Amino acid sequence: MKYLAIDTASKTLKILVCRDGVYEYFQCDDFKAASVSLMPEVDRLLKKAGVSVGDMDFYACVNGPGSFTGIRIGMATVKAFAYVYKKPVVTVTTLELLAYNAIGAETVVAVCDASNGMRYIAVYDDKMRELLPPKCLDESELTVFLADIEEPYTLVSDGVIVPKAVYPDNFGEAMKRAIEDRAERGRDGNAVEPLYIRKPQAERDLEKKNEQKSQ
Repeated sequence: MKYLAIDTASKTLKILVCRDGVYEYFQCDDFKAASVSLMPEVDRLLKKAGVSVGDMDFYACVNGPGSFTGIRIGMATVKAFAYVYKKPVVTVTTLELLAYNAIGAETVVAVCDASNGMRYIAVYDDKMRELLPPKCLDESELTVFLADIEEPYTLVSDGVIVPKAVYPDNFGEAMKRAIEDRAERGRDGNAVEPLYIRKPQAERDLEKKNEQKSQ
C-alpha cells in the first residue's frame, strides 16, 4: 500500500507517506507555517521514501472540522493530486484522528478547539465507530455533556484544557491507523466534501454586525 496523507485542518500540520509498510512522518506545531511548509515537506518525505506523488494508491486528508482556510488547503491539494493521477481520496475527521490516539479504550471522547470559547466534540466506541457525530458546544455545555456521559471513558484533547484529558503530542501512529482503517472507502475527489460545523469567522462577524444595525 502506498499513500500520502496530510492534515492542514488541525492546530498542527501533519504529513504521512506510506510505502509498503514503511512510513515517513512530519509534524509541525506552527499552524501558520502550514501553507508554506506543506509542499516542500511533501516533496521531502516522498523523496525520502523513494516514491513520487503519482506512485500513490490513494491520497488522504483531514476534512474538518477546524480552520476553514486549513481545510481548504488540504482538500485542494489532495483533490489536485487525485485529479491529475486519477486516484481516489480518503478522508478522516479531525475528531477521528484525535480519537485514534486512544484506540482500544471502551469509549473515547474527542474534543478540539472551535475558537471563541467553543469546542468541537465527538464520541467513539472501542472500534472507533461513531457514537456521537461531531457537534459544537460552548464551554458550559461541554461541562454538562461530560458530566452526563456514562463512565468509564477516555477524553482526548488537542490542547483545550479539559479535566482528565489526554493531550497527544505526536499523531504519527494515530494518523496511520485512522487512514488505513478507511483505505477501502476512497472516493472520487469530486465527491469529497469538507466538514464545516460552524460558519466562517468572517461570516459570523458580518451577521453580528447586521444584527447590531437592525437593533
